[in-house]
Amino acid sequence: MLPIGEFSKICNVTTKTLRYYDEIGLLKPAIVNEHNGYRYYDVAQLKTILFINKLKMYCFSLEEIEEVLKDQSEEKLSRPQIASAS
Repeated sequence: MLPIGEFSKICNVTTKTLRYYDEIGLLKPAIVNEHNGYRYYDVAQLKTILFINKLKMYCFSLEEIEEVLKDQSEEKLSRPQIASAS
């Protein structure tokens, strides 16, 4: 797990932006400490934030990015399983 400060430095996004993404539901931290409110991100979430950054470079709005992320996860869930050859 990476604390918000370290995660923000790795992905070149401010902690304020990450807090905002959490607030709007775009990218929720993996864990929020219930005692102090500290946010922790999983290393696997780097892929998502880098994808968000790339879409922002192409002038996608945050609403559009949210839809793209949603469609990706729905596509993965609805993709038919390929039977392995025996």
